Amino acid sequence: MTTFSKIFDFVKNVRFSARSNNRFFIPSKENINNITFASCTAKRHVKGDLVPAFTLAEVLITLGIIGVVAAMTMPTLLAKYQEKVTVTRLKKVYSILSQAYLRAQEEYGTVDNWGFTEDSDYTTDPDTGENTFNEAVTTNSELFYSILTKYMNVASKCYPTKETCKITNVYRLNGSQHTGGENSTASYTPIIKLSDGTVLTGGWIDFSNAACRNGKKGYCGNFNVDINGTETPPNTLGRDVFYFKITKAGIYPHGGPDDDATHSFPANCNLTSTASSNGYGCTAWVIHNENMDYLHCDDLSWDGKHKCK
Repeated sequence: MTTFSKIFDFVKNVRFSARSNNRFFIPSKENINNITFASCTAKRHVKGDLVPAFTLAEVLITLGIIGVVAAMTMPTLLAKYQEKVTVTRLKKVYSILSQAYLRAQEEYGTVDNWGFTEDSDYTTDPDTGENTFNEAVTTNSELFYSILTKYMNVASKCYPTKETCKITNVYRLNGSQHTGGENSTASYTPIIKLSDGTVLTGGWIDFSNAACRNGKKGYCGNFNVDINGTETPPNTLGRDVFYFKITKAGIYPHGGPDDDATHSFPANCNLTSTASSNGYGCTAWVIHNENMDYLHCDDLSWDGKHKCK
């Protein structure tokens, strides 16, 4: 019998001691070398006292407690980790967009000089609530992306004037559907996928806005980014889909302290609002405060609390 087989047979035959309160006993370090084996039959000869260990019941109870604690804390820890990942990704995307826009302006001038011929507009059917967009919505957004993406690492582009662009459902922060639907297509807006998986879509241009005409930081349009791609959930405003506004001075995150009512924080960034723009106002908060605590409490504000705790 090999030494390994002898040791295995010895461990297999360890029994409870009647005078040890049914505890397992392990040979002490000093006496482990005094174990001797007979050929084919393992006999234990241990000098001195044995060292007490835990009972099987105690081990199982401890493992059970650890399991319960882990089950209670792991979801919270994972959620917090995912929020940190979102903050990092969004800040990275903002940096990429800002640099690309700056380079585009150096070559083409401010955005109002990029060649847009007409303002984006739409009409709403009073009976169905469906919007009909004018041709400028599509041509403006395609022109905007054709210039901006020259200075970005792009994996793919889909322009609705050239092909059918498939879109996915996007939800508001309260869970209601924002855009999309089964077999929906982006009939009026391009879909741009960057090399890191980020997806850009939208591209509303509105130079008729007085704020755009009269100021460098006035609203001239907007677009949104899905930081983990449209094929990865939750595809929700304020969670992985974020809105940015286009100005003459640069691209800025929506939801800042001086943003307009449609894109303000916290009115358009909370879990209970039924506003159609709920989720538009989260972007600036995530970038500047580096948290998504609006998912956990409802008393945050730019001039008050910036964290739940």
